[in-house]
Amino acid sequence: MPAYWLTYKPKEESPDRGWPLSDLRALIDRVKQDPDAPGSTEWWRIANSNARIGERVYVFKQGTRSPRGVIGVGEIVGRPEMVGAPSEPEIRLRAKIRFQKLVDPTAGFLLGMAAVDDFVPQSLIDAPRSGVRVPEDVAAELERRLAPGLLAGTLAVDSKQADNPAYDPASVADERERAMRAICIRRGQPAFRAALLAAYGGRCAITDCDIEDALEAAHISPYSGLSSDHVCNGLLLRADIHTLFDCGLLAFDPKTRQVVLADRLRGSDYAHLAGQVLREPSDPAHRPSSLCLVQRLATMR
Repeated sequence: MPAYWLTYKPKEESPDRGWPLSDLRALIDRVKQDPDAPGSTEWWRIANSNARIGERVYVFKQGTRSPRGVIGVGEIVGRPEMVGAPSEPEIRLRAKIRFQKLVDPTAGFLLGMAAVDDFVPQSLIDAPRSGVRVPEDVAAELERRLAPGLLAGTLAVDSKQADNPAYDPASVADERERAMRAICIRRGQPAFRAALLAAYGGRCAITDCDIEDALEAAHISPYSGLSSDHVCNGLLLRADIHTLFDCGLLAFDPKTRQVVLADRLRGSDYAHLAGQVLREPSDPAHRPSSLCLVQRLATMR
């Protein structure tokens, strides 16, 4: 999926083009209080007019007088438009961004310069424009390096980006954008999904499907906060299997790790899955929690 490199320059370091640190801190406070609130979004300069709702963004703090690094991670929730912003009234091409995490660069970074300078190209580090495309391999590595912090709770996870598919279709004019956003939400929060893709070697834990676009991050115990997004509470499942799992039509025996099907699936095209053993990660630390599997089995219809 496309991703974009947004830039932030403190006005104290770049008077003509910068953004006051006080304004950034105010946005950070709003994001901390409620990431889903309208006030937690911000119109941010973006160079690519083709950017779409649901696509990933990384915010990089530029400048020469103080340390540089990644200070934010989020997603596009409003298509690029020629608009002004509270901190930068000048009319420019901007996209509305919702942040999962945004930090004060004077206090630290999600990824400091030393953590990105070995794979992020200089063209991004010194990008003259905000919102240029991030190469796919660079975006994948960013997700991999951000994942430990995200899963440990460093990055706030929006439940609407995990298991809850609700969103307001009236706010999206283009049907394709609606479909893509639904897919983004359904696949799961990017870091959680990335961790599961790594743990399961990019293959469905039941069907062995290796088509990455068809694989989704499934919570065993429903999302209930930051601790829910742990590899041990997740399974990498093909999209249709994920649906059956979430509908309570498929579960796993906690002892044998065999697939258990609801009665209504017996005799269906999925009947052959009954008794099939869950393929688990090779790393014991990433294997599904037995307690979570017990709780899920109890919810079967």
